[in-house]
Amino acid sequence: MSQKKSKINVMLIASIMLGYALTYMDKNMIAAAIIPMEAELSLTASQSGLLMSMFFIGYTVMQFPSGWLSDKIGPKKVLIISIGTILVATLFFGLVSALVLLMIIRLVAGLGHAGVPTSSAKVVANNIEPKQKMFVQSLILATSGIGGILAFTLGSTLINMNWRYAYYGLAALYAVSILMIFIFFPKEKKDANGDQEKKEDKVPISAVFKDKNVFILFAALLFLNIVLYGYLSWLPSHYEANFGFDLRAISIVLGINAVLMSAGALSSSFMVKKVFKGNDKGFALTGIIICGLACIVFAITNSLVMSISMMFIFTLTSNAVYVTLFSWPHKLIKQEVIGTSIAIINMGSTVGGFLSPTITGYLITAFGGNYNVAFTAMGISAFVGGLVILLVRTKPVKAG
Repeated sequence: MSQKKSKINVMLIASIMLGYALTYMDKNMIAAAIIPMEAELSLTASQSGLLMSMFFIGYTVMQFPSGWLSDKIGPKKVLIISIGTILVATLFFGLVSALVLLMIIRLVAGLGHAGVPTSSAKVVANNIEPKQKMFVQSLILATSGIGGILAFTLGSTLINMNWRYAYYGLAALYAVSILMIFIFFPKEKKDANGDQEKKEDKVPISAVFKDKNVFILFAALLFLNIVLYGYLSWLPSHYEANFGFDLRAISIVLGINAVLMSAGALSSSFMVKKVFKGNDKGFALTGIIICGLACIVFAITNSLVMSISMMFIFTLTSNAVYVTLFSWPHKLIKQEVIGTSIAIINMGSTVGGFLSPTITGYLITAFGGNYNVAFTAMGISAFVGGLVILLVRTKPVKAG
């Protein structure tokens, strides 16, 4: 019986990981696709930044509703609706050419993406043993690197042929993800008067808004994601403008970088437990300081070797910090409202993701195509995020 349950859990986790990986493939691929799109549609850096930012408007708007729905109607339904929405938006993104329509479609895609992290966190909370939750959550988040690898290998190969082909291929992969969720996710209880509702009655939604850690982590992820998404959005353009890289060379470097995204994410659980002896705050602060320094050195160096070295250090540390911050709620927040709490916390990520391409695109345009100012600003944002992390109360909250 336990062996059967173990197999089900493995495939359940694999199904979440695929959906997560594809969302990160989507987020990363736009950074490479924007180069041929700019040429085809005659976009400025500001317009490109706005197009990328539209995704995060939808993501931000839908964060809280998707988290609340994950707590109320179940994460499986939310995940299927979310990925189905992304599938349709991705398909249409490859079919249209007008900038306004592309912006609307990316907005809709963002609405769909919002349900993936909240419902996934709820699945982990409902189906994984307490001691394994942080490891499983970090394992799922490590697929950000897999998504990056897919974006800069499969995605870039298709973009080199025609950027639209990349989005047709991505839509097909989303269809596979939905099929796996149907097959491997456990059936959710429909008993409205069952134990789940009793638990939720003990922990009213107002408790989420009274928990200072929810909003502190919101702010920390906001400043961290200004760095993360600004970095991901402008790396290809930076290497094209400053070092003369073509898309193939960019894809190789960013493919290696994507492997390090997974390495950084997977290392976080080990580092917190073994090196920092359970001190999440100490690890997060150390990582974000290194991340900020690497980003600033990256901005000011004229050496290609130093630039790539700093990019790799930045990637390892920033992803390790991100996973630590995103997994922390499993220690600090009541399970019964984890979906809603994660939604609010992750909204910080999406606000940062929205602000970053727009602000950095404006800085790049304002300084005559100089990317160094934008990347320096990202490094400063990382340091501000570190100051916010200092405010987290580390005493765990007991379940209702």
